[in-house]
Amino acid sequence: MKCVWLDLFTLARAAWLAAALVALAAPCAQAKTYFVATGGSDANPGAAERPFRSIQRAAKVMQPGDTCLVRGGLYRETVRPARSGEEGKPITFAAYGGESVVVSGADPISGWRPWEGHIYSAQTDLVFEQLFVDGRMMNLARWPNAPLDPMRPAWAVAGKGTGANRIVDPKLPEADLNGAVMHILPGAHWVSWTRPIRDYDARAHAFQFDGNWNQDPAHAVREGSLYYLAGAPALLDAPGEWCLDGRSEVKLWTPESDDPSRRRVEVKRRDLAFDLGGRAHVNLQGFRIFAATISLADAEHCRVAQCHLRHASHFAQCDGWGTQIHSGVLISGHDNEFRECSVVYSAGNGVALLGEHNAVRNCLIRNVDYMAVDCGAIWAEGARNVIVGNTLCEAGRSALVHRTLKASLIAYNDMYHAGLLTSDLGITYCYATDGAGTVIAYNRVHHNQARATGVGIYIDNASSNFIIHHNVSYSNPDSGIRLNTPSHDNLVFNNTVVSSGNSLGYWGAEDNKDQAGCRVVNNIFTDAVTTGDGIEVSHNFLGKDPGFVNANEADFRLLPGSPCVGAGMALPGITRRPGGKAPDLGAFEFGRPAWTAGHDWGEPPVF
Repeated sequence: MKCVWLDLFTLARAAWLAAALVALAAPCAQAKTYFVATGGSDANPGAAERPFRSIQRAAKVMQPGDTCLVRGGLYRETVRPARSGEEGKPITFAAYGGESVVVSGADPISGWRPWEGHIYSAQTDLVFEQLFVDGRMMNLARWPNAPLDPMRPAWAVAGKGTGANRIVDPKLPEADLNGAVMHILPGAHWVSWTRPIRDYDARAHAFQFDGNWNQDPAHAVREGSLYYLAGAPALLDAPGEWCLDGRSEVKLWTPESDDPSRRRVEVKRRDLAFDLGGRAHVNLQGFRIFAATISLADAEHCRVAQCHLRHASHFAQCDGWGTQIHSGVLISGHDNEFRECSVVYSAGNGVALLGEHNAVRNCLIRNVDYMAVDCGAIWAEGARNVIVGNTLCEAGRSALVHRTLKASLIAYNDMYHAGLLTSDLGITYCYATDGAGTVIAYNRVHHNQARATGVGIYIDNASSNFIIHHNVSYSNPDSGIRLNTPSHDNLVFNNTVVSSGNSLGYWGAEDNKDQAGCRVVNNIFTDAVTTGDGIEVSHNFLGKDPGFVNANEADFRLLPGSPCVGAGMALPGITRRPGGKAPDLGAFEFGRPAWTAGHDWGEPPVF
């Protein structure tokens, strides 16, 4: 019955998308087209020859069915439509003729003058937490010094004598650390949090902090905890660093050690480029968005296509689990779509997908969760949502977090290089979640980078009712697929799981082995398999040579003489072997075209 539901759900989604495209293209009686250009004026009527200057000016007057075409250039604003469109008459904002239109959340800083050495200063009354030079994010002055890749920071290591509210480290700098903030990844290195430091004792190489987040073994501040310090003016000692000195002066050492006046220096000032919150039938097409994001909170029937975001969300304070879980592009409400877009760099999520009947399709989302909290390329909740054909990679923790996601589809995604900053995680992950028939199928899940417990598809404790089929999970240091107990009614069919610490494993508190109603059938497992009680395990390949075309090149199709050809059992709605023949094992069926995963349009533009 669950598999029949999948077919009906897929057909329904396809029908909805077709209707949406027809509605977008349909002519509207008395619809107007407005134009916006950087050389225009908001006193103009918005005609092609007399365009508006701001997109918001058009957003204020547009009615259902109207279109706003934006000429190339830079627009520093947040756009909030004054009203919704209607079914068959959407309000549409689009880049004109494919021109490069950048909507920015950042404002420039000027008036630089030499201060000391290669450091320059400028007066400002702006309040901000993120600074860019020529579009590249700079490091807030910090110790230890780090490269300008936020996904690969440099960490200090807490030494002997460290305790719940005290860090001891003989390598601490002998500098004035007043105003510095500690960013710490304690315990088992699951999630990080920040605290102001106080009572720095240079002679003892120690400092204090208040408000320990949690001191259980997994989160305890102790010897070996990873941390860094940031924000104090005394820490500004390397190229690519900046700080606010007091409330009116910003200091900067550019990466090239030159005069910032020669560069484009900007600071983040606005969270949103487009605010479609609570709106319906609004479409965005072809925008480039810098240092800001898009909100579709409680939106209905909105569509965002071919938009590319860089530095979607940023925050400097975090507090362990629950930090900024609705960061990134926020999609809630119902029947919204985010497709053929990219999100590159975000302190938290790339996309937060909530609500019902919403979709993320054919997108590239990478370099996310650089603050090392419980976020992902996609954070997914809600019901009957669709995550299909995306590339999700380079994540501080998981690539896809689907806590509380129900009756949804996760398919044809390429997900890899999660766990760049934290430990004990899955490339896909849920905990205490009733999937209500959620399907995880036809995904490539590989190369978890976690320091410890790096899993491919991770169905953590007290999770149930997932259908996991035709996935390829490989090169993950721990389990390729993990069903932590209690684990009920999870179906694991026709997966190919190779080159991992173990192919299938589990863990349960107090030796819990409850896997009642779970089934593991028609899979290829080349590494150890460990299961609990009440689980059905049959028709699987367990061995080292399944007969792949070229495992070294991740080509896991079956050769003609493979022992996996025709060795499976028929599973209605899952296997498709024609002519009454027994189906093959694993994710690829011999003689049929191989499925592919991930986005299909290449790299996003640089801007």
